[in-house]
Amino acid sequence: MRTAKIASILTVTSALLCHLSVFAAEQPRCKPWTVDKKHRIFVATDISNEPDDAMSLIRMLVHSDQYHIEGIAAVTSTWLNASTYPDHIEEIINAYALVQDNLQTHGHGQFPTADTLLSKVTTGPKMYGLTAIESLQAGNNSSPGAQLLLAAVDASPEPLYAQAWGGANLIAEALWVANATKTPSEFAIFTSKLRVYSISDQDNTGAWARMHFPGVRWIASVHGWNAYAMAAWTGISGEDNYSQDKGGPDTSLVSPSWLAEHVQIGPLGTHYPDVLYIMEGDTPSLFYTFNNGLGNPEFPAWGSWGGRYTPSMLGGNHYGDNVDTVLGHDGRMYTSNKATVWRWRAAYQWEMAARMQWTLQPYVTGSNTIHPPVVVINGSCGSHHIELTAKAGSTITLDATDSYDLDGSTLEFTWFHYREPSMTQNSYSEVPLLNFTFAGGSNNRIVSIQLPAESDACRSPTRVNKLVDAGVVCQQYHLILQATNQGTTPITRYRRVLVKTDPGNGM
Repeated sequence: MRTAKIASILTVTSALLCHLSVFAAEQPRCKPWTVDKKHRIFVATDISNEPDDAMSLIRMLVHSDQYHIEGIAAVTSTWLNASTYPDHIEEIINAYALVQDNLQTHGHGQFPTADTLLSKVTTGPKMYGLTAIESLQAGNNSSPGAQLLLAAVDASPEPLYAQAWGGANLIAEALWVANATKTPSEFAIFTSKLRVYSISDQDNTGAWARMHFPGVRWIASVHGWNAYAMAAWTGISGEDNYSQDKGGPDTSLVSPSWLAEHVQIGPLGTHYPDVLYIMEGDTPSLFYTFNNGLGNPEFPAWGSWGGRYTPSMLGGNHYGDNVDTVLGHDGRMYTSNKATVWRWRAAYQWEMAARMQWTLQPYVTGSNTIHPPVVVINGSCGSHHIELTAKAGSTITLDATDSYDLDGSTLEFTWFHYREPSMTQNSYSEVPLLNFTFAGGSNNRIVSIQLPAESDACRSPTRVNKLVDAGVVCQQYHLILQATNQGTTPITRYRRVLVKTDPGNGM
């Protein structure tokens, strides 16, 4: 299914002309696809209820070099009470089979085969919400989808990121069975590996599961029932439908005409339906697992294409919406939960357009297809964030000289201080704005940042419990480098530098 002092963003454009082709380099270069660890995902979709699940499924497939898909389950929801349609999933995967060879040539062989994906298609319980739990309590078997989810969590020590595009009763089933069949220590391990991102609650099992199994980290926008206009995920494309933040995001990038030109093309794109309510309401849950250098799914409060979420209580595992302040397309400032998603719209839509071009033809040298740039800072290769520790008041230097574009395109660099993740009370007064100085002759690829003095960087935090003395805590600053290449369908990649400050006196 379906922010106060304003942050300054310093945008710098530099011409970084790379003379090497995508597959022929004169010297070894960073290849992120060889070092990035793919996240494991499991999707539960109420596909057929409305068009946006099919849309999100197609986006998932053309980005499937980004993660390991452990399961795709058809489920029910408040909009689809007693039926599931795994055959609709299979139909779209069969269309993917027609373009998978083309995609492989553009994605360094990282895309899964259609046969592999088809083997992961399953169904959740064909009943609404907690009725599935009542069925288990009566002695009936769990659904094939719940069994696959159980096996997927148990199969690896790595986290499994479950995405509830519809109802969550399949996930609730798996938790109920695991709790009933595992020892307490085994169940604690199980829940410690399961992560859930719900596109709001679309049945009555999400709240039930969070109450009964609080060990599971669960992202969910919480609001009145069916009041989706209040949810962060609607920032994906919902400003017209919900009359929220209109003028902030570039609505043209989610318009029917834009989608017809850039997405609804080729053997797979023809399966991308027209918009009924909003485009791809479920996609933010997918976005936060992307290895594009911006987000880290283990830290929802850092922000990503999928939004920015923080714990709803100290020490709790439920993560709810937070807000960003963003300069809108119309030149005004917007502070909202939806802005945590739509602020990235140009990047996520143009990458989708580029990838749909990949489906049309294989990669050949000199073709006009666009591929992701490679962002390297201080020699660090890959998409994972970079951590630095520095004294308050000191200067750090970040060097992106080794960044390059796979197609030899010009790169545009944008450096900015993402202040919101460092806030504890949603106030810019908490987090000093960092200034950037660029080295002469570096084409703006080498930047120095003066860190705040100890009096600003290290403070005693405000606590709800005044009896707890937390002492002085020094801030962490989130610095983002955004690199975008040129062409008809530009692609953006990022690197996040997390700067941890120590007191300047060395204490």
